[in-house]
Amino acid sequence: MKHTLRCEKTLELACLRWLPAAVKNQEEEEETLELAAAVKNQEEEEEMLELVSCVKMGLSDGSSLVQMCIVKVAQNMDVLETKVSILPVSLLKDLLPHLNIYYLDRIEAAAATKGISSSVIWAGIWRDLDQTWRWRLKSALPDQDWKQRCLERLFHMVLFTQVRRRGSYLSDLSDSSILSMTVKHVRVLSLHTSTRNICRLASGDLRPILSSLETRVTSLKLLDVKSLFKHGRKYVLFILHRLLDHGSVREVVLRRNPDSSFLSWLMSRRRGPQLTVSTAPETSHAAGIDFNSKCRAELEEPAAKRLVLDVEGNPEVLCAEVSSSSSSADRCPEGQIHALDLEVSKREIMSTVSRILPTWLCLHMLHLHSDWLISEQEMSVLVESLRQLFLDPGCSLTALSVSHVSGHTHLMSVLRACPTLQSLCLEICPPADTNACRPQPRVTENRELCLEKLTVRSTGPMTVACFLPVLTSAPKLNSLHFTGTHLSQQFFHTLTGSNPSLKVLKLEDINLSDCHQDILQFLERSVLEELSFRDCRLLDKCAVKKDFLLPFVEALKGISSLRTLMLAQNRLATSAIEMAELFSGCRPSKITKLDLSSNFILPAELLAFAQLLETYRPVQRLTLDLRFNPLDRDPEVKGQALRKLIPYCNILTDDWDSRSTMADHISVM
Repeated sequence: MKHTLRCEKTLELACLRWLPAAVKNQEEEEETLELAAAVKNQEEEEEMLELVSCVKMGLSDGSSLVQMCIVKVAQNMDVLETKVSILPVSLLKDLLPHLNIYYLDRIEAAAATKGISSSVIWAGIWRDLDQTWRWRLKSALPDQDWKQRCLERLFHMVLFTQVRRRGSYLSDLSDSSILSMTVKHVRVLSLHTSTRNICRLASGDLRPILSSLETRVTSLKLLDVKSLFKHGRKYVLFILHRLLDHGSVREVVLRRNPDSSFLSWLMSRRRGPQLTVSTAPETSHAAGIDFNSKCRAELEEPAAKRLVLDVEGNPEVLCAEVSSSSSSADRCPEGQIHALDLEVSKREIMSTVSRILPTWLCLHMLHLHSDWLISEQEMSVLVESLRQLFLDPGCSLTALSVSHVSGHTHLMSVLRACPTLQSLCLEICPPADTNACRPQPRVTENRELCLEKLTVRSTGPMTVACFLPVLTSAPKLNSLHFTGTHLSQQFFHTLTGSNPSLKVLKLEDINLSDCHQDILQFLERSVLEELSFRDCRLLDKCAVKKDFLLPFVEALKGISSLRTLMLAQNRLATSAIEMAELFSGCRPSKITKLDLSSNFILPAELLAFAQLLETYRPVQRLTLDLRFNPLDRDPEVKGQALRKLIPYCNILTDDWDSRSTMADHISVM
């Protein structure tokens, strides 16, 4: 017994001292001598040399010794964790990538005390798990919680599909142990067509997993409810009931419309702290009276009648059956949905939402994605239901998003109906007659909007002049995003005069080639934190590109609050070199994120940019996006440029093949 323990201790010592040499495959002889000298007892020395001789026989494949070390370390994790403070940093760095996720989770806190971050390891696991990326990032974004994303993805893969165990990060772990570990990191639960095993969560064996989900999941994504019901409607409803009513889910995302009975059951979770319906003394529309009467009638109905579900599909019945802690007299709680993201492919769904909306007092965010062009009448009904909701002092709605709206005139009608709305996003399909785009009047005399964020996406030609009255009525606006519109001469002047607190400006697919002076004047007085000119043809009409770029860069340097600059798809090419001047001089820019993707930057131009950056030495570390540039044209020069950038940048690159996909790339530029 004593001999066995001594051998194990010797093997442990060998593992801890041999791991760096095994990984690097060098200095075996020096390590052997050091180990032998470290063992004072002659018997232990002989055992050590015998052990070393054995493991060196398996060193030819470069992995045998490493695997032996990992197995031994895994058996002594308690010892390793207590000895972290005295272990060399190089040893820990070599060890962490070989541990499975369970041991990595155990050791990373102790490793952090030595200044070692496991973020890169989790990012590598994420890249291995996520096979949907078309263009893989070579570097990880530092602000991402890669561990949480990895473990949340693993939970879904193990519970609902099958995991190919090809990485050491899953070695020696059973499905149950993976589920028990990863469930603690699930915040968003996604259920879709392929999740045939969802009913397992209703089984007795996985009830602890479901109970853990109840306490942690805050967002529920249902991507195909009808398909889910085919796998067991009663049990699927029971699981949803536990998550929504007994659990912490407050956000629901629905794709591929559910049946009307399920939608009615789901929307019954709309009641806030007050359950009153406002009765305005004056109602100018007959629809308003009809709304109030319908709402009252529905609220007076017993709960059983509001649930258009058969007894077998009633989740409360099953909940009472399987919950040992509940008596027959106990009543299940009713949850609240604070955020609904709904894909609408049937007009009756839009009608259901409009009917229920006036009493949805606890709703904070509503996103409606329509598969068809919402008609004037449908939009009018929706606006009226919103008006009724905002008449109630218990209204909580602050963010609204609606897609495929017919015409621009509904923007102002929505804002009039929702005066306290803080965020509005509309995707507008403009009328065929572009002359029909008339400027809209202000909301009301001497009345200001509470709007802080406005996003307008146009699928056809439309001028921003249609929306200038909205900008002048929203002095609190701090985020503005326009896509696919034509700018008017007054646009930047309006922003300067009416929206002094604007912190985020995003313009996409908008021609700015004639707006240079307006842009420069606007930047001189702005307090922007983020500026995005994506696909804005910035240099299309420049005879000498520096004539605009140099004053543009100087104006940006003058904005001390600016942290993010995005210039993707602007055909900068050789002019990208000028962007390095942002970090020059006595008042360098404080930008921490620079997007130069899709700008036809060649390796030689990137090298010139890198040389300037190396000279200026930015104070803040920069996240630099270089994706979709033809950097593969000269791999050697590209490598030189990246090596110069690494000390100052977190670089986002990809394996984009510019030669085989250049035609597609140019078509979107």
